[in-house]
Order: sequence, then structure tokens, then C-alpha cells
Amino acid sequence: MDAKPVDDPPHSTEKYDEGALLPEQQTKINELKIKKRIENERYLQKHPELNILCRDFIRQACLQKPSDIRQFAAGYFTHPMLEKRIDKLINEQIESVNSDIKVISEGIFQR
Repeated sequence: MDAKPVDDPPHSTEKYDEGALLPEQQTKINELKIKKRIENERYLQKHPELNILCRDFIRQACLQKPSDIRQFAAGYFTHPMLEKRIDKLINEQIESVNSDIKVISEGIFQR
């Protein structure tokens, strides 16, 4: 494995300092980044509600176009009905998937 991150160069730096880390150190950092990405992906797979939550927040922000997004976010994420809203959206998504499966399976069996 090449020590220099070719596909994922550092961000927010003026100049990439190739001599800042030893090749072994850069290799360890690259391995840690891969491990963390895998851990994060597993977490997201275990918590699909997080995707629904983020998607709904962005949708609401785009619809309402608040002038103070921080205040809007604080209100959104602390709203007392948020848990029920997310549960409703999860159930709607499940119903939609089940409906799609039903349509597909009916199409298969009618052939």
C-alpha cells in the first residue's frame, strides 16, 4: 500500500507536506481511516432512521428556507414530536417498499 493518500488527499491545508509523516505512519493513518469508514458504514446500516432523519431535516430546511439555519436546526432536533414524526416516516417507507414488492411479485406471477 502506498503511504501517500492518492485518492483522498488532505483538506484544509495550504500545501501537502510529504515529509511530515514517515511512510509507516501514513500507512497506519490510511488503515485507520479505512477502519473508521467501515465502522461508520456499519453504524449507518444498523440505524436506517438516521438517514430518514437527515433527509427529512434537509427537506424541511429547503421547503422553509429559514434565515437562521442554526435556530431552525435547534428547533427541528428538539421538537417534542420529532420521534413520532420519524416513526411515521419510517412506517411510510416500509409501506412503500412493501407496496413495490407486491407490485413486482404480482407482475412476476402473472407472466
